[in-house]
This record gives sequence, structure tokens and C-alpha cells, in this order.
Amino acid sequence: MAKILLAASPEPRAIVERMLAAHELSCAETMLQAEQLLRERTFDLIICTIVFDESKMFDFLRHAKSSPEWQRIPFVCARLRSHILRSPVALEGVAFSCRALGAEAFLDIADYRGDPEREMGNAIQRLLDTTS
Repeated sequence: MAKILLAASPEPRAIVERMLAAHELSCAETMLQAEQLLRERTFDLIICTIVFDESKMFDFLRHAKSSPEWQRIPFVCARLRSHILRSPVALEGVAFSCRALGAEAFLDIADYRGDPEREMGNAIQRLLDTTS
């Protein structure tokens, strides 16, 4: 069981809670909450959604990767609602920016067809398996 910090608003948080029910999730809805959780606990993975705290995903990613104590934690950026950022060019830009800022991956629920939640959960599990 991995310890995961999830930075997300309630709707996407519910999706991740279903996808990763076997893991210990600590949830934050604001930058302040996320930073406080990072100071208080140790995590195996950080997952942050695009619309976290009024679209502060890049801010949180930059902050986590600039800190010597947190930069070793794999950081996954995610789009969990396909109606957010519909433009393929915008999504490509987001994915590129995530990698450039140090994210381990940018996962988009729209990339998974059969059972998107299960398939994305499996992708996160594979990432955990390779980084632990």
C-alpha cells in the first residue's frame, strides 16, 4: 500500500479514491493544505489534477520539485474530467510543461477507452511499481 498525496477538488478526488482504493490517500484542496501535508507526512507519490486550487497544478509541481526534501517524490499531473481543456494543442502543451517542470507523467483519463478509471489506476500502479 502506497502513501499518496492527492491534490484535487472534491469531484476528481472521488474518481481517484475509487481508482486507488487499495492505497492510503491524503487529500488536499488547496496549496496550503498540500504543503502542510508534505511537511507532516512522507509520501510515495503525489497526484495533482489540472484544476487543483483554481488551476495551481504547475505552481504546486514547481514548488514540490524545487524543495530538496520533496523533489524525490514522483509527481503525476492528471486530467480526470475530459471536458476540461478540450483542445488537443492545449493538452499537448500541458503534458510538455509537466515533463519540463519535473513531473513523472501527465495522465489523461480521455486516453483510456475500455474502463478509463481502472486503466488509469493501473497506469498509476505501474508507475508506483517502477519508482518504489
